[in-house]
Amino acid sequence: MVNKILYIHHAGELGGAPKSLSILLSGLDKEKNKPYVFMLIDGPAKDLFTKVDAEVIVSKSRLFAFHGTTVSGMNFRLFVKNVLYLLPNVFAAYKVIKKVKPSIVHLNTSCLFVYAMVAKLFFNNIKVISHVREPLLNNFFGKILSYFNSKYVDFFIPINDYESEPFEDDKLEVIKNSIDTSIYTFDNKIREEERKEIEIDNNDFVVGFFARFNFENGIEDLLAISLKLKIIDTNIKILIYGFEPEIVSEEVKNIAIQMPDNVIIKGMVTDVQRKMQMIDLLISPFKTPHFSRSVIEAQSMSIPVLVSDVKSQNTLLENNNTGYIYTLGEVNDAVNRIITLKTNQELLISMKKNARRFAVNNFCHITNNKKVYAIYNNVLK
Repeated sequence: MVNKILYIHHAGELGGAPKSLSILLSGLDKEKNKPYVFMLIDGPAKDLFTKVDAEVIVSKSRLFAFHGTTVSGMNFRLFVKNVLYLLPNVFAAYKVIKKVKPSIVHLNTSCLFVYAMVAKLFFNNIKVISHVREPLLNNFFGKILSYFNSKYVDFFIPINDYESEPFEDDKLEVIKNSIDTSIYTFDNKIREEERKEIEIDNNDFVVGFFARFNFENGIEDLLAISLKLKIIDTNIKILIYGFEPEIVSEEVKNIAIQMPDNVIIKGMVTDVQRKMQMIDLLISPFKTPHFSRSVIEAQSMSIPVLVSDVKSQNTLLENNNTGYIYTLGEVNDAVNRIITLKTNQELLISMKKNARRFAVNNFCHITNNKKVYAIYNNVLK
């Protein structure tokens, strides 16, 4: 008998969560399991799921997950959304679960607890699994997520120990986010082609930022670091992918405008494995605890990383071995680390080798996918 697995995904845009889900789906035995993905919002992430042979169902009306993690934070607008979209999500959950009749409902984030609740209250013999990809807020909304997930979810898959803290140890297994390490490998030919296209000299030392250009992801530190580097070494460039001027606030645009001429700012990209070939070091100056997918992508391509000391992402490297952790706001520390790697080729080469080894040992999708599939088998026993 084929098991129907209904995956619930919360957004439509590209990002770490849909990439992680598509990687999980790519290795699923389709002869034994039939995957469906229900998307609350339509968008380009849909293509990621269809390419790995999942049947995608998109909500006819735009829905929003329940906000209560450090990723979104909380403000009056999000509070209103939490209230307004609670019942529409209940109705959508009932409709899609009734249509698919799955044996497993797999939530791609803990913000989707409504779908777990509906599965348990209105249907029989459905097991619910939830990925925990973001730390919960330490407030009323975070407590709502913690309570209802604990009540209606059978098993949790946190991506690191920090995310696991609100949940019972006997109902979870920490499995790090995955990457196809056979795709994310260094290719010097691609590096030269991509650098030539945007007129970066082959002798330049390039620090890359691959994340949404917003305050939560540390663009203030990025600005301060760029300004200092411009004075110290003109052969160091900052390459930014993730600026979307049409949707960001005026405050964010103002940071972009202040960037000096050693900075190249680009929009979001889908071909990260090509664009990242250009860089010598990846920087991830996040201000709030959150997983940074670019950190594992970079290390897989033998690129050292420089990350701020915030929980979640500071577990994604070996400090002083595959990269460095610096204290958020300590711009001089970050700049000194960049200069050290730029001027010490022996150290840089050593870190490149260590980074690739670490990525293969910790983030390989084949190993991590098998762990998730084993959980499916265990909950269905």
